[in-house]
Amino acid sequence: MIGKSRARAPIQVHSDRGSLTGAIPTIGDEDLTGWSAMAGSHQFVVPDDPQAYQLAEALASYGFAYVTGRPSSCGGWMVTAVDEGPYPVDATGHRMMDAVGRAAAIVARQHGGYPQGGSRCDVSMLQILRGPDASIVFANPGARPPMPTIVVVNPPPAAPLTLTPDHVEDTPIDMSGLDQISWAELEHAHGSAEDVPDLLRQLADPFGDWNQTLEELFGDDLLHQGTCYSATAPALPFLTHMITSGALPAKQRLDLYIWLVIAADRWADGLLVDADRAAAEGRSPEPEEWTVDVHLTVGEQLPALFARWESEPPAVRFVLACLASLFPHHGRQISDQITSMALEFDGTQPGAYLQLARALVHHRDDEAFAAATDIVSWEEDHDPDWLDATGLAVAVRAGHVLAEGALRALSNIV
Repeated sequence: MIGKSRARAPIQVHSDRGSLTGAIPTIGDEDLTGWSAMAGSHQFVVPDDPQAYQLAEALASYGFAYVTGRPSSCGGWMVTAVDEGPYPVDATGHRMMDAVGRAAAIVARQHGGYPQGGSRCDVSMLQILRGPDASIVFANPGARPPMPTIVVVNPPPAAPLTLTPDHVEDTPIDMSGLDQISWAELEHAHGSAEDVPDLLRQLADPFGDWNQTLEELFGDDLLHQGTCYSATAPALPFLTHMITSGALPAKQRLDLYIWLVIAADRWADGLLVDADRAAAEGRSPEPEEWTVDVHLTVGEQLPALFARWESEPPAVRFVLACLASLFPHHGRQISDQITSMALEFDGTQPGAYLQLARALVHHRDDEAFAAATDIVSWEEDHDPDWLDATGLAVAVRAGHVLAEGALRALSNIV
């Protein structure tokens, strides 16, 4: 029998799951490799107290052993279902918990709720996971939600992507127009963007510290933790100036292409983050601030970049194919080249992403969805929720799978 109470108590906030890099936050500082078995929680937001009570009761009936509801600091009510597991501490265990969370999200949508993060921890920390007394508590000792069957799929073999042959010219990089932008009126992650022109010039300096400057400019300022700012879009055309100048070696060009992929994908990432909440509120998903401008600006650079296909080595062509898949109306410019490269790498991890890129460029939604589904089945860092998101086109969902995963295939560069 399910026990229930409605005693008042302070709010407790659990850690969210998910980030730009796909990391899974945990409770405390435990090393994942030291866990004996895994447990966790699934969190959902509903508008008010009555809906929180109804959802908590429904989740307890579904099989969660401990469910709480309390006012959320962000508005509405937070309902937390403690998932006691135990799950194995491996990719299969994470996939199992993901599947349970998706099933719980269906229950939440039936009660006007949407997912809002969660947490994972060693089973020994279940008491901490439950937290202090909440306003709503449903205790269902010994219960467990239905466990999904997870089929572990072995990934296709990796394949090297080369940065040769390469040709570099001893020529200056045209940065004209840089000082015509009112950078002081724009912002990045740390305030005024008035330092962006100097950082871009340092990046174009052949004697500068490339890695440190690039990380400061994009990792710290313009795309900090995947967030776009008013200064992000205006800076992107200067990456194209650097690439098309011919003055940068292939590795540095590749770095810039990668940041263009990351920037372009922030639009889709924001839509996917908002999809569940939008569905619960009966509206279309909305992008994050500035991501539309950034996405459009990247698209404007592509004709000039695609014209470089024949002069770029395979590793750079691979990223060009990724960019093409995110902008099919421009990507048709190199569709035949993408098809040829996909055949060349058939049966490998890069080949899987190239097949997905080919389907997206040709607007073949069924093929794209099938290719993305196959990739998600073996790429453990991908979130299957991306493909299940409601209210979004296949191109958005599958394109995000490609943008998030294809860059991992670049780990094998020679």
